[in-house]
Amino acid sequence: MKELRVTRRNSTFQILQALKTNRAKRNELNEVFVEGIASIKAARRGGHVVRRIVHAERRPLSGWARSLIEESTTAQVISLEATLYGELCDREDPSEVIATFERKGLSLSKARLSKKPFVVVLDRPANHGNLGSIIRSANAFSVDLLIAVGHGVDFYDPAVIRSSIGSIFSAQICHVDSLKELTGWIETQRALSPGLTCAGTDSKGSTVADEKAPLERPVVLLLGNEARGLSVELKGLADRMVRIPMTGSVDSLNVACAASILMYEVARGALRPRG
Repeated sequence: MKELRVTRRNSTFQILQALKTNRAKRNELNEVFVEGIASIKAARRGGHVVRRIVHAERRPLSGWARSLIEESTTAQVISLEATLYGELCDREDPSEVIATFERKGLSLSKARLSKKPFVVVLDRPANHGNLGSIIRSANAFSVDLLIAVGHGVDFYDPAVIRSSIGSIFSAQICHVDSLKELTGWIETQRALSPGLTCAGTDSKGSTVADEKAPLERPVVLLLGNEARGLSVELKGLADRMVRIPMTGSVDSLNVACAASILMYEVARGALRPRG
């Protein structure tokens, strides 16, 4: 396979840089920038098509990296001058390759849900690390669908991908701008899944998430913004507002911590004996 050698900040390098830093460019090209072997492997397992493979010139490649290049027959292979390659890498010890992948878009109408769905709605997520951690926990606790509402951090920002340890590539994720669209979709799900509950989250919620008022499938879990909490509009969709019981001096948790606890409560509910 013929490689493209890049030794200066030409248009190819600028595209790579834009894919890393610019949400609009990722949307325009429908392409995401992935650094780190674990995340690259996760993207491939998730069936995402490799578009570009980038490595530093004159740096020996491992057998895995050579196999990646050989197997990705439609990908463009780019050899970057070492200094330029370093500029694209966030890690002090850069991974041997960077890859870009075709992004799989998903609309609410195309989402596949289980018989008793578990959906998490994120209100204007603002922190890359928190969002990645929530995606990772959602994978661990078998969440069917993650929905981001309003303007917030891009799901496919490299920092989010890195924080998720690549689990984003096996998740169903969707962004909606319109609360009206989300409201209509939830009403459709209520008709399809009798008993579906919308549970809003707040440190001053009226009910405690425990055995007395368990969070169970089918459920839509509404998580607030890190700084401003859950919007008034999303609170209006909630059948109840739940809180996590705390006995220390703090009165709130980091949103990723709170999300993981509440997702675990839903997962634990599926294991409770019936009858």
